[in-house]
Amino acid sequence: MKKINLLKGIALSVSALMVMSLSGCDYISQFIGGLGGGGNNDNITGDDNNTKPELTISQTEVTLAVGDSVQLTATATDGSAVEWGVSPAGIVTVEDGLVTGIAEGEATVWAATESLMAVCNIKVNPAPIKPDDPPVEETLEISKKELSLEVEGYAPVIVTGSLTGATIKWASSSPAVAKVEQVDNNANLALITALAAGKATVTATVTFASGSTQSVSCKVTVSPKPSPSLPVGSEKPGYELVWYDEFEGTSLDTEKWNYQTGTKDKYADSPDYWGNGELQYYTQDAVTVSGGSLIITATKQQAGDRPYTSGRILTRDKASWTYGYFEAKMKTPTGNGMWPAFWMLPQPTNSAASSANKYGTWPLNGEIDIMEAKGRLGNVIDNTIHYGMTWPNNQCTTNAPEGYTLKSGTTESGWHTYAVEWTTNYISWYVDGVKSFEVTSDGWWTESSAVESAPFDQPFYILFNLAVGGGYDGGVA
Repeated sequence: MKKINLLKGIALSVSALMVMSLSGCDYISQFIGGLGGGGNNDNITGDDNNTKPELTISQTEVTLAVGDSVQLTATATDGSAVEWGVSPAGIVTVEDGLVTGIAEGEATVWAATESLMAVCNIKVNPAPIKPDDPPVEETLEISKKELSLEVEGYAPVIVTGSLTGATIKWASSSPAVAKVEQVDNNANLALITALAAGKATVTATVTFASGSTQSVSCKVTVSPKPSPSLPVGSEKPGYELVWYDEFEGTSLDTEKWNYQTGTKDKYADSPDYWGNGELQYYTQDAVTVSGGSLIITATKQQAGDRPYTSGRILTRDKASWTYGYFEAKMKTPTGNGMWPAFWMLPQPTNSAASSANKYGTWPLNGEIDIMEAKGRLGNVIDNTIHYGMTWPNNQCTTNAPEGYTLKSGTTESGWHTYAVEWTTNYISWYVDGVKSFEVTSDGWWTESSAVESAPFDQPFYILFNLAVGGGYDGGVA
């Protein structure tokens, strides 16, 4: 054991005692006496044989649990009485060498005579949980016990409580009404999403570290999503509004519309230059939304091998209908070569084919031109359907070349409403509420079927475009 000699006159203080505790579980010897007046340490001696007294302690390191005890003993070689103490207080108690742990931590127990000291370092751990101890209380709470959502709505829900070491599983009694998903890696946080009107119970089942389980639940009521306010003037006797676009915001709603670009349909069965020798190259940049309007702009600029750019959008693969009333309020340009159109084509049964359905490809499957105009005429609107046999034996029924003359203004000077009413027995066209043309079912046919309503008895989608030149007006540009 290491011995440290200290002069009694300068070492006996609280701070010195703390320093002593850092020396480990060694004993510390102190000289008795002080500095002789002008003398030296040669006059300081122990017993007659110059043997220095020593103090030994039975253990120098001990580990206890709270509530446990250990008996220490200390013996001085000179027979001096021993006193016991501890630093800091509050971790253990010591009485006649009996050390008892009372709190988790570390302390130093010391034994001392008038001239000697020995120490033991004590580490106290938490008391072990005994089998007969009362169980630790396990708590569990959920942030929402009831929740009301509209379809497509969502809300977070969280469980709290004694979750250290616990596992959590989330479940919905009706996932088709309300699904629940754990959020990232936070098992106690989940997101409830409303999918359909109805009721569901979302439950979190927690398995605690002890192995016991508890569950908490949230009752979810899902109501239908309210219908948006209908556009002014959308009422039509005998019809219910099922789809519309007011072109609000600053960009095209791509949940409703697709862009078409280039000089032909991206699918292989479409001819070059849209089958009409048109002069434009369709781009997305030519289509904008502003001030509650869709704007398609034709510009004289080179794109690919075409001298103009313009735009074309359609609802194919996103929205299509069999029969109904379709209308649009439009203002279209005048001038040579301008060819605006609001029209419909059959929704393909296979999205990899641009126009084929049960009756084949164009025009066996039909085409409805709700409105198209020759820009150089300014105030004449054509209404047409295409059907019959394959090109060049294709057929059409139209009010062209006379068309329908606007009652006031031109296509460019004001807004006009163009519509078609399509039923099993007839297709009727309207301009500003006035019937402009009509064809009954005995006036159309397809070589692919003997059914009288064919080919206009399948789902069709909507298109808007502004073409330049092409065969519609004899190549005028």
